Amino acid sequence: MHLVDPDTYRDPDPRDQARKARHLSKYIFPLQYGLSNVFTSQLQAKEHYKQPDFADRENEIQRLGPCKTPKRLKDVLVLLDKMIWRHGKCRYKLLRDKVCPSKASKIFE
Repeated sequence: MHLVDPDTYRDPDPRDQARKARHLSKYIFPLQYGLSNVFTSQLQAKEHYKQPDFADRENEIQRLGPCKTPKRLKDVLVLLDKMIWRHGKCRYKLLRDKVCPSKASKIFE
């Protein structure tokens, strides 16, 4: 059993893949891009505290706009690119069914 179907899988566009890696790096290394993070808080004295949602930073990334990738993260982008490529290539349902077979899934298929 192959987790990757060679007939249906196509390599993604390298430019699109690089864009996705840079975008992911903004989630993993927010301080390097000047984004807010869990460890630094800029709370005004008379302001009520509102817990920011760090799981979805799309609005903050959009406000930041396009920015240059810091030199210290250039080597990491290669690893993130590989991780995204492998994520897109893996057939998770097939992997799940192999590792955790279910009698119910066989009934409904």
